[in-house]
Amino acid sequence: MRKITTIKLNTRRIQEIINYDYSLGNLVNINFRKQLLLNPIGGETSLKVLKELREELDSYDISSKEIDCNRVYGGNSNLTETERFIMYVNDGRSYLNYLSDYKKMKEAEELDRDFPREERQKIVDELEIEIKREYRKIETVCKLNKTLRRTTEAKISELSNELRNIIDTLEVPTEEYINNMLYLIATSKIAEIKNRLDSKICYLEDVMEDIA
Repeated sequence: MRKITTIKLNTRRIQEIINYDYSLGNLVNINFRKQLLLNPIGGETSLKVLKELREELDSYDISSKEIDCNRVYGGNSNLTETERFIMYVNDGRSYLNYLSDYKKMKEAEELDRDFPREERQKIVDELEIEIKREYRKIETVCKLNKTLRRTTEAKISELSNELRNIIDTLEVPTEEYINNMLYLIATSKIAEIKNRLDSKICYLEDVMEDIA
């Protein structure tokens, strides 16, 4: 197997490959197979170019080290080539799926400065103990007193709401998680383009065999 030499991602070049892919139009439309049979030069030329472009796509290196969600969502103009690819090539919107996660992460960072994570975790632990205590009360003394049971149940509900609210501030997306999702978007975009080219190559090879 021939060794593939990796090269840096080139957003502009990949967009050109996508544009070429779309430009083939009816040439690779299965409903116009007869038209392609009458145009072997076009078919052969397109097949040759598609194979070259497909090989080129294999050479592009997508590095997770070039992805920083703070640049992507923070309005930084000094984007890496990989970040530009994520934000602008193909649909150019999929990265926005994680914008809310990024905002939650930044809000949590601000909260950490005023209300340290360790203190919030301590409150969570205390609330969990208190809720267990109230449940034990329901299983014992509240069996004999319906009024006390209702009061205890209301207290459990209040404590549980408070617990959930504090846990929400602890269970937030991390920078590593968001960066990994952005990396997945980049690799998925490349894979999607490769699949489109593979499909056209397979179709053209089949037609060229018929012509031969």
